[in-house]
Amino acid sequence: MGKKDDLRGEERKIVSTRLYRPEFVSFMKVCESEGKSVNAKLRELVKKEIQEKMGWVLG
Repeated sequence: MGKKDDLRGEERKIVSTRLYRPEFVSFMKVCESEGKSVNAKLRELVKKEIQEKMGWVLG
C-alpha cells in the first residue's frame, strides 16, 4: 500500500449517530467555520481519535 491516506480499493463502512438539534447546529457551525463538509469533518475526527488511541493501524 502506498501513502497512509491512500485507501482506494479498501472496503468502506458507515458510522452514524444521533445528535440533539443543539449539538448538530454547533457541529455544523464548526464545519462551516473550517470550510469542511459534515462527512469530511467526521472522517477527520474519527481518524484523529484512532491515531491518538491506537497509532496508525493500517500501516
